[in-house]
Amino acid sequence: MNSRLSNLMPSSPMLRFLLREIGRRNAATLFANLGLVSLLDLVGIAIVFPFLKLLTDPTLVRPLLLRVGLDSNLANMPHSTFVLILGMCLVVFYVLKTLVQILLIRTQVRILSRCTARLTDDLTSKVLNARYATFQQTAASEIAGTISVTPHASAAIAAIMQAANDLLLLVLMFIGFLWIQPTFALSALLFGGGAALVVYWLVVRRSVRVASTLRQVDIVRYRLLYSIASAIRDIKIMGLESLFEQRSSRVSLGHAQLGAQLNVLHTLPRMLIEFFALVAIVTLSLAVVLLKMPLAEAGPLLGLIVIATMRAIPSFSRLMGSLNVFAGSGQYVRMLMDIREKLAGEAVPRQHDKLEFTRMIELRGVGFRYGDKEILADIDLKLGRSESIGIVGSSGAGKTTLLDIFTGLQKSTSGVFTCDGVQFDPFTSHAMQGLVGYVPQAITLLDESIAFNVSFEEHPDLDRVIGALKAANLMAMIDALPGGVETRLGENGLRCSGGQRQRIGIARALYRSPEILVFDEATSSLDTISEAELISEIEKLRGQVSIVIVAHRLSTVIACDRIYVLSNGRLEASGKHDELLRASETYRKLYAGQS
Repeated sequence: MNSRLSNLMPSSPMLRFLLREIGRRNAATLFANLGLVSLLDLVGIAIVFPFLKLLTDPTLVRPLLLRVGLDSNLANMPHSTFVLILGMCLVVFYVLKTLVQILLIRTQVRILSRCTARLTDDLTSKVLNARYATFQQTAASEIAGTISVTPHASAAIAAIMQAANDLLLLVLMFIGFLWIQPTFALSALLFGGGAALVVYWLVVRRSVRVASTLRQVDIVRYRLLYSIASAIRDIKIMGLESLFEQRSSRVSLGHAQLGAQLNVLHTLPRMLIEFFALVAIVTLSLAVVLLKMPLAEAGPLLGLIVIATMRAIPSFSRLMGSLNVFAGSGQYVRMLMDIREKLAGEAVPRQHDKLEFTRMIELRGVGFRYGDKEILADIDLKLGRSESIGIVGSSGAGKTTLLDIFTGLQKSTSGVFTCDGVQFDPFTSHAMQGLVGYVPQAITLLDESIAFNVSFEEHPDLDRVIGALKAANLMAMIDALPGGVETRLGENGLRCSGGQRQRIGIARALYRSPEILVFDEATSSLDTISEAELISEIEKLRGQVSIVIVAHRLSTVIACDRIYVLSNGRLEASGKHDELLRASETYRKLYAGQS
C-alpha cells in the first residue's frame, strides 16, 4: 500500500525537478492562476444561495434594497422586476467569469507548452554534449525514446496543478457549507472520503501498475522500430519481413491493450463519482421529504446543494483523474530524470582555448585503459603542418581507439598532447574540434538536401558548399540533378552510390575549411574502382591540409609521409612504406596479405 502511494504521490526529488524545470516565476503564476480560478468558481457557487432565497421569498427584497442605500421608491419595485434585473446581473457575471477563466487557462497552457519545449531542448543539449562513451553504453533507441516523452513532464505538472486547483476549490466549498449547513458539510466529507477510497482502490491503484508496464513496453517498441529501420536492407534481402511483423504485432497488441486499459481507467473516476453524487442527491431529497422540511427552507438549500454538487463532481473527478494521469506520467518523469542525470554526469567540459597549428601536433606516451584492460600504451605520434600520416595494424590493434583519442572522442588515461609546443587535451579542447574535418567509414546521410548534408546548416553558405563539392569531385553528379544542391538524398542517402556517399563525406569535412582531414577506414566499404577514385581525390588534397588516414588497406597509406604501425595496442614501428617493409614484421604481413 505504502509503495503504491509513493508511486502515486510526487516524491520530493521529482517535485523539485518539475518545479525547477517550469521555473519559480512560472510556478508562482500558475498557482496564482489556479487560486483565482478556484475563487471565481467559489463565488459563482456562493451567489446562487442568496439568489434562490430572494427568488422564493419576496419579503426579503425590500429590506435588502433599503440596506444597500436605494431610494424607498426604487425599493418598492415589483418582485418580478427585481428578480429579472438580478438574473441579468448574474448572467453578466458568469460571462465575465468564463472569459477571465479562459484567459487564465490559456496562460497555463502556454507556460506548460514552453516548459515542454525547454525540457526537450535541454535534454537534446545534454545528449549532444555527453561524452562519446555514453553512446557506446546506452542504446540510441533508449535516448531517442526518452526525448520523445518530455511532454509527460508537462502532463505531470499540469496534473499536480489541476489537482491543487480542484482540491483548493473542494476545501473552500467545504468551509462554506460548514458555515451554512454543518451537518451537510460533515456528511459530504465522510461520503466524499469514502468515494475517494473506493476510486483509489478500484482505479488509481491499478493505473500505477498498468502505467509502469506500459512504460516498459514503450521502451521495447522503440527498440524494435529502431532495429527495423537500422536493419531494413538485411530484412528485405533475406525475406525476414514476416518475422519482424509477428514480433511487431505482439508488441503493438500488448501496447494497445495496455493503452486501452489505461484509457478506461482514466474515464472510470468520473463515472464512479457521478454515480456516488447522484446517490447522495437522491438520498438527501428523500431525507427532506421524510423529515417534512418547509419548502421555503429546503428549496434554496436543495438548489444550492444540487448546483454545488454539479460543480463538485467535475472538480472531484478531475482531482482523481489528475492523480490517475500523474500515476502514468510520473513513470515517464522518473525515466526522464534518470537519463537526464546520467547525461549530465557524462558532459564533456569543453574549454574555449586557442590553438595555432603552424608546425606540429605531437602525442607522447599516450595510453588508454577500458576498466582493467589496457588498450593502448606508450604511443608517440607526430603530425606536421600539411603532412600526411597513416595508421595501420591488424584488427584489434587499437587504430580506432587511437583515432578517437586524437579527435577528442575518448579521453586518454595517460600521455601528453602539444600543438606547436602548447600543451592541450583534445578531449576538452574546443579549438581542436575546429581544426578537424572527419570522414568515417560509414557516412550518415539524412533525408535532406545535398547542401544540408554537406553543411548541416539550415541556411548554408552555398559558395562554400559548391567549393567543397568541387574539391570532392561531385560537380558532375550535381549538374546532372534537376534540383542541383537542393536535391534530397532520401533516407540515409538511398539515391547515392558508395563512392558518392564517401565524396559527400569528404565535402562535409571540407566545408568548414579544416586544417586536419581525418579518414577513418574511409575506403574499406568500396569496390576496387571506387577506392582507386577516392584515393585519387585524397592525393589531390595532400599539401593543402594535414591528413590522417586510419586504414586496413595499405593502398591508401603507401604515399603518406609517415606510417605508424600498431600491434596489440603498442607502436611497433613508424616510417615510410619502403622503410617499414624492412623494419616491421606486422607491416610486411599486412602488405603480403593484400598483394
